[in-house]
Amino acid sequence: MFQAGNAAAEARVAAEDAAHHAGSSPVGSVLMHKNSNADAPAMTAAEFDQARQLYFERCAGCHGVLRKGATGKPLTPATTLGQGTDYLKAFIGYGSPGGMPNFLTSGDFNEQEVDLMARYLQQEPPVPPEWGMKDMLGSWKLVVKPQDRPKKKMNKVNLRNVFSVTLRDAGEVALIDGDTKQIWGIVKTGYAVHISRVSASGRYVYVIGRDGKLDLIDMWYAQPTVVATLKIGIEARSVE
Repeated sequence: MFQAGNAAAEARVAAEDAAHHAGSSPVGSVLMHKNSNADAPAMTAAEFDQARQLYFERCAGCHGVLRKGATGKPLTPATTLGQGTDYLKAFIGYGSPGGMPNFLTSGDFNEQEVDLMARYLQQEPPVPPEWGMKDMLGSWKLVVKPQDRPKKKMNKVNLRNVFSVTLRDAGEVALIDGDTKQIWGIVKTGYAVHISRVSASGRYVYVIGRDGKLDLIDMWYAQPTVVATLKIGIEARSVE
């Protein structure tokens, strides 16, 4: 029983780790258009789908959804085809001094997965579906109407000295009273929270996660409260 419990716990932890590694992109779970590239190494449809999922779990956080680069370098065929499969396998497997993880020697990928990713990176990046105005408006949830919100501040917190701390893997933000150094409230928000921004009035905090879900937190309540949400896209990094 003890060994079985350990195995189950390890499997759960491994799954959770994969879901959050490098800020796993939610784009990996949506249908995407695949562009064929005659110059790229052959891949079956099943291999392409497996590699696509691995990319969005392990790589998109640094190299971007369309592989055009973010904190990591671009990984488009314009570069990767010239590098070739063997070079890419070595780079993926053993990493680099510049910050590229060593996916093979760390045990994150096996040799088959390294080969799969080396071939995948020479294909044209799959294109995510459009998320337009109709989708955005359909996702809008007005939790508390403006007229039903507090007419005055219902707390004694100095809102000019409140810190919004990202709890990324928990999908939450912690609002900390800078005067007392105490946690004022923890608010559930979107997946893999990235950025918090205070409104010009100082009353609201905008919070956005990698899933493109934007939460509006009202700080005039006794406890910070989400009063509206909107999904602005399939993936996001910031709100301005």
